[in-house]
Amino acid sequence: MRTSILAAGAALSLALMASPAQAAYSDVCDTDTIQDMAPKGTTIAFAVREVFADRGHVGPGEIWGCRVMGYVTNTDPGPNKVLFTITLPDEFTGRYVYLGIGGAAGKIPDIPERLLARGYALAGSDAGTGAKSPADFSFMNDKGRLTDFLWRGVQSSATATQAITRAYYKKPDIKRYISGCSGGGQMGLGNARRFGGQNFDGFLVGATPWHASLYHPNIFRIAGHLQNHPEGWISPDLTKKANAAILAAYDDVDGAKDGIIHDPRAIRNFDTGILKKVGFTPAQIETFNLIRNTYKFPSGGPSGDGTHPGYPISDVSGWTRFILGTLPPPWPSTKGANTADLLRKGVPFTHIMADTKARSVNPDADYWKITDFKEIVRLTSKDGETMPFDDPMDFNALAASGAKMIVWHGVNDESMSYLESLAGYHALQKRFPNAGDWSRYIPVPGMWHCRGGTGPTDDAVEEMLDALVDWVEKGTPPTGIVAGRYTRDGGKERTFLLCPDPTQAYLKSPDLDPKDAANWICRAPAG
Repeated sequence: MRTSILAAGAALSLALMASPAQAAYSDVCDTDTIQDMAPKGTTIAFAVREVFADRGHVGPGEIWGCRVMGYVTNTDPGPNKVLFTITLPDEFTGRYVYLGIGGAAGKIPDIPERLLARGYALAGSDAGTGAKSPADFSFMNDKGRLTDFLWRGVQSSATATQAITRAYYKKPDIKRYISGCSGGGQMGLGNARRFGGQNFDGFLVGATPWHASLYHPNIFRIAGHLQNHPEGWISPDLTKKANAAILAAYDDVDGAKDGIIHDPRAIRNFDTGILKKVGFTPAQIETFNLIRNTYKFPSGGPSGDGTHPGYPISDVSGWTRFILGTLPPPWPSTKGANTADLLRKGVPFTHIMADTKARSVNPDADYWKITDFKEIVRLTSKDGETMPFDDPMDFNALAASGAKMIVWHGVNDESMSYLESLAGYHALQKRFPNAGDWSRYIPVPGMWHCRGGTGPTDDAVEEMLDALVDWVEKGTPPTGIVAGRYTRDGGKERTFLLCPDPTQAYLKSPDLDPKDAANWICRAPAG
């Protein structure tokens, strides 16, 4: 598969380089020249000039650049190849962004043309995992691939692509950022934890577990319950009905009846009678409560108290995508199966992730048969070095480096509870009283896991990146970020005010239009 990717890239290189008009734009963008720019251990597969689409670009004109594909060979443990890409626009602003890839990685990230049009050099890698799907963590039994997934793949490919960027533009001083969500967020968080500002000046970390998180044990717990109690499975139709009923009952808890529960923490004493009215059975209510309620594990967590805060119920329709799936349990084993096919058949992401993770330690282990939660915490946080630090909340390297970090999370995330990452951020603040000098946490109302939902569309990430750039380059920390929700044809539906914790967004007056961010204010909640 990897060979075919590189071969396809080489074929594309030959096809595009055959055009004299395109080749004339630069004498620098060719494979041999880029190879000379690359550090030792780096192989350039091809370098080709391309014209990129004009989408998102302000004003007329084509966007030209140099696209490079290659790989870094890492050893000890290894050898293992980490595929990377770097796209170098003709109009460079001096900013480089490494794009994290989600889940189990295994593929090169897409290049966002909006950022390319703004003059950003954009890089990314497959983390060297060889994963067959975003939920396939079977690579964890390979020490070389695991090490690259945990930290080495980002560092080595970032080192290579930053060296190429500096040499290509003959600009030794560039500003370096990393942005990713979920597994892509972990790429940034892990690098910040281990290396501080050595590789990046700014970290934009989206919807990812802290290193001491109980995310994986909690996934084992939920998926195991469903596998053992299929009568408690909640169908997509039922989650939609429940969501509509919950929204009707609690939409205005944040002071604005606008189709979004901005802060689900305002829902007190949830009435499970709502679920009965839409057709939930007692077994389904048990599953619902198991997902949403706080659970106390024997150990672990950012605060060390074993507490997982549960999932918010501000949009339970999204639970189908990751937690529940569209295929009723019991779900098939992943042993010998094509995990991408299982996802297409409606098997939930969480089952595949838990099963492949468990089998990477013991090929014959059925995770849903493990009832000892101490064993589950051990299995998901120690074996395979998924918690590779003696002190997982030690961010001294970042605190001392001068680099900045913005952590963000969709409030309606159906894969990982934003309450969990928020608790981790509070633990970070408790550990580092000066954390406000170099970190921020921003909840994004209405957003599902990384994108989608009823909140802002993808431009929210770009707006937060702009805020991070201002913080790094101008010393201006974010106090409130405006992000929009757009239709497919570019029309604006509404705007949102994104407020850094501990402030929250409040409508200035109940008679104002809640769909205009100008009518909201960031302030600390009463009490």
